Amino acid sequence: MILSLLLASSLLYCASAQKYAYGVDINQLGSASNFQCLRQNNYATVFIRGYKPDGKGAVDTNAVSNINMAFNAGLGIEVFMTPNPTSGKKADAQVNELVDALVKGGVTIRTIWIQVTSPINWDKKQATNVNFINLAIQRIRARGIRPGVYTNNYDWQQITNQAGNLGSDVMLWYWNVNSSGVSGETVPNFTDFRAFGNWNSANVKQFGQNEPICGFTANRDVYPLASVARSDRLLNMVE
Repeated sequence: MILSLLLASSLLYCASAQKYAYGVDINQLGSASNFQCLRQNNYATVFIRGYKPDGKGAVDTNAVSNINMAFNAGLGIEVFMTPNPTSGKKADAQVNELVDALVKGGVTIRTIWIQVTSPINWDKKQATNVNFINLAIQRIRARGIRPGVYTNNYDWQQITNQAGNLGSDVMLWYWNVNSSGVSGETVPNFTDFRAFGNWNSANVKQFGQNEPICGFTANRDVYPLASVARSDRLLNMVE
């Protein structure tokens, strides 16, 4: 079966009385009870790492299991990739590896978020980084998937020199955190957002990092309900 995962412009479960809905992003294997705990504690969406920078870049083998458990718990699901931009493996090849692995696992996704953080892990030449990111975005589009970027103003400046030529369809998930843990959280809304690089607005904000949540060491995210058009999950037979 194909699991159709819908993003911020489609499905994300949330309580209608709230102005914002909450999510977490994870990079470790969970259990069914972990994901059920998230739903029971009013998290609407889980952002799951599907690709990691290990070696020359590799599929996260926990991704499909995490996706299925999150789906069964009734959570909205997003997939992000942490590429390896300096390994010599091209960006489009890394995207293809991720998408092919998810398809093989019975998962069809609507969006992939590219993590563009930690400048030390990127090339010293900003033009090289911009080319890498654009190649990844082009391949994501070519696979029929909408691209997004996870970054912030500082990271984007250091890595790309504020590149603004990605295209208007590229969504933004930005982070603003003072320090690790609950005490380092910023406000769970978008009042601190300022336009930068490719974006005049954002879709998702990460406001907390490295917190113990339902058995995960997770980051906390928020997104505005105004950007969400609620619809039902789709579970389709493979033709």
